[in-house]
Amino acid sequence: MAAKKTDVQLRGVPVALRERLRKRANSKGLSMSQYVIGILTDDLARPTVAEWAAEVGKLPPIDLGGKTGADLVRETRREMGLGD
Repeated sequence: MAAKKTDVQLRGVPVALRERLRKRANSKGLSMSQYVIGILTDDLARPTVAEWAAEVGKLPPIDLGGKTGADLVRETRREMGLGD
């Protein structure tokens, strides 16, 4: 079954921004609509900071064995030969 589609109209788009969108879409061989839909799809696929924080907040705490996160990073860097 095909996904339903609708139209969206943007008002007040600065001419310079519209031209940048047009050029970027052309360089990728896409219509402006296809390009903007791709941008929106990519953006909405990522959680907002608030959504991410809420998900992380649901995770159980991690036992670092009495060390701080900084201690663990330094230890790992030393093991990799990267120094502090």
